[in-house]
Amino acid sequence: MKNNFIIIFVISTFFFNSVVFSESFTLESKNIEILNEGDQIKAYKGKAISNDKNLEIKSDEFIYLKNLDTLKSNGNGELLVRSKKIKIKYDKGVFNQKNLSFIANGNIEIFETNGIFVIKTNKIFYDQKNNIVSSNETTKVEDNLGNTYFTDNFKYEVNKDLIKVENLISKDSQNNTFKTSLAYINTNSGKIFGKDIKIDLTNKISQNENDYRLRGNSGEIDENSSNITKGIFTTCKKRDGCPPWTFSAKKITHDKKKREIHYDDALLKVYDIPLVYFPKFFHPDPTVKRRSGFLIPTIKSSSN
Repeated sequence: MKNNFIIIFVISTFFFNSVVFSESFTLESKNIEILNEGDQIKAYKGKAISNDKNLEIKSDEFIYLKNLDTLKSNGNGELLVRSKKIKIKYDKGVFNQKNLSFIANGNIEIFETNGIFVIKTNKIFYDQKNNIVSSNETTKVEDNLGNTYFTDNFKYEVNKDLIKVENLISKDSQNNTFKTSLAYINTNSGKIFGKDIKIDLTNKISQNENDYRLRGNSGEIDENSSNITKGIFTTCKKRDGCPPWTFSAKKITHDKKKREIHYDDALLKVYDIPLVYFPKFFHPDPTVKRRSGFLIPTIKSSSN
């Protein structure tokens, strides 16, 4: 009788600390329940660690279903992928070890432990095999430079450090607005590559109704500059039809540090009629109050 008591005590102590519940994970918790003859395991305030130590999951509650090889995570979930240095926070999640997938819902935040971006959304799908995180939900992306991005959906290819987004709308620390129908964000450099570019520059020096804006077929945006290919620039108020005047150019560069806009192979048009060609020139952006050099054209009406 004494020996039986010792065996039961040792087994109970073992399950109290950790249990290997599948070929993939070990569960650690101070409170573990084994139900339905081992077909279901519950744990509270614990963590699950993959056998290769690459994945670590923390949660308020775990439920493992042996017949489905599925681990459910409820409350204050946190997934750490050590090899890729990414962390995912969520409310509820389901790990399916048969197809190596993870679905999470509620208050999701995704970030690289040494990166500059935080992705916030409400639902994601994580393909563990190919290291791709995706969502069809409206998503907010923030970086450590004060830029904020909103997009209809995203696909984060972790191995390539690349986020693909559709219908991106962003606002930088200077309150400039950037829109693009399709873009790729590099999570290491912070650069954005997009097509069908629309940039509205904040007018900080004038009280008039001029709208400083750039448009282009494609572009590359980073902390220091915006490079637009086959673009146009104008300060005219938005209206139906063509603007009263535009600069069209093979390449337009907005140098954010020098606060200048540069043009390569530019053409000045007035009411869509070509007037003057400039191989290269530049002018100040809307944040500059006074500077010598080329003056931005203005068009005014008068009763005279």
